[in-house]
Amino acid sequence: MRKEYLYIILLVTCILGILLGRIFFMNVAYNNTVSQNNTDYLKIFNNEIALETSSGEEKRVSPNSLFALKKVYNECNHFEYEEAELPKELVNLSRQEIEDYYDDWEVEEFDDKKLVLCKEINGYCNQHFVIKLDDNQVKVYRLGTHGEYIEYKNTDIFKEYLPEEDIKKLEDGIMIYGEGKLSSVLEDYE
Repeated sequence: MRKEYLYIILLVTCILGILLGRIFFMNVAYNNTVSQNNTDYLKIFNNEIALETSSGEEKRVSPNSLFALKKVYNECNHFEYEEAELPKELVNLSRQEIEDYYDDWEVEEFDDKKLVLCKEINGYCNQHFVIKLDDNQVKVYRLGTHGEYIEYKNTDIFKEYLPEEDIKKLEDGIMIYGEGKLSSVLEDYE
């Protein structure tokens, strides 16, 4: 009879052990899931999470990515950098897909936070000016992409009011870079 009680106690202990173990591991799994969900919720609530893109190993453009275009001018080695709104058709594309989409542009920076496309342009940037005496009046020309003079601005500065030294410089043309420098030089002649 004692052996029977011993077997019953052993059987009950095993069953209780299995049940308690199962309850314990289910509780741990549940808590991990709840904890993960709470963390995700808090990140979303605090705006700490970017919108999901794809779940692959390959990096893709996020809808929250900074987007910029960079134009490099090979004649003057200056560049223009312009931030723009990310085109919707680029969201969730890989680097290769973007390079295929924009044949003329090179991907300079790429990750889920930033996309910069770069393009080399043959010529000069639009910040090169020439101040020149033309028809007895000082005129400002913008240097075009291919080095041509494009009339930019007429001034109220006339040859008859300038010293000989300035007239000689203006007949040859004075090259200026930047609108700020242009304004400063024109003020010197007024």
